Amino acid sequence: MELLDRGENRYKIFCSPCHGLQGDGNGMIAMRGMKHPPPITRIACASAKGYIYDVITNGFGAMFGYSAR
Repeated sequence: MELLDRGENRYKIFCSPCHGLQGDGNGMIAMRGMKHPPPITRIACASAKGYIYDVITNGFGAMFGYSAR
């Protein structure tokens, strides 16, 4: 449970500004004019977990990598 709480906390800090709390791509930054990212639910269903890890670590498109964070 502690690990899930930590993951939720990190998502809220690092991901939700763009991807939104629901993962729908309608976060605050996207609502202020930046390009909307794809919904995380679509990415998670369509992609291998290694790909998702790679995108989070190294970035992709307009998303910068989070390896240093």
